[in-house]
Amino acid sequence: MLSALTVVVLALGAGPVATVRVDDWDTRPVGPLDLSVTWQRYPEEGAAFKQPPAIVQDDGRRVLQLTTADEAMRIGRTLKVDLDKTPWLVWEWKTLVLPAGGDVRDPERNDQAGRVMLVFEGMRGIQYVWDTTAPVGTDVKPEELMELFRRVLVVVRSGPGQVGRWSRERRNVYDDYRRLFGSSPRALKLVGVESHSNDTHSRTAVRFGALHFEAR
Repeated sequence: MLSALTVVVLALGAGPVATVRVDDWDTRPVGPLDLSVTWQRYPEEGAAFKQPPAIVQDDGRRVLQLTTADEAMRIGRTLKVDLDKTPWLVWEWKTLVLPAGGDVRDPERNDQAGRVMLVFEGMRGIQYVWDTTAPVGTDVKPEELMELFRRVLVVVRSGPGQVGRWSRERRNVYDDYRRLFGSSPRALKLVGVESHSNDTHSRTAVRFGALHFEAR
């Protein structure tokens, strides 16, 4: 699993923590992302990425780009977040290429251009996804790995309508966890970003901008 890492916390003035930052793209040089420090691939073993995750310039700022060709790309960082204090996950993403025919409801076509993965203690996970076909609001609990890892994929954006444009999402993770698992969230231990094209044997490309947790 990923090694223990320092969490970047931005406090706005005195008092309680207002924001827990996840991304660090602005501190990285343009080019392939170094996956030996803060961000690492998971699972740790696997074939080399055909085109590695990279920091690119977009409208004058540095962002992360994931590009896949018939493969699954997952990178993440260990992170501790108190969801009682900062339950809202906020992120920006821009899909460039959707996987052809991807559909979160079909195990044989379960590819998405972008996923934001949250892994909690007790081997539970929530994945917020940009699907090609399934409507926004769809929740899917894949049967594979259920005995080892219970996860739910939540469609928060779908289709080509916003392809090539930045979109901003805001989700109350505390409330989503209670709705999906029927209990208060266990400790959050990893935040990841992903792109998948291995089921549809197609291609994807997505960019991730700012990613952070914020207070109620």
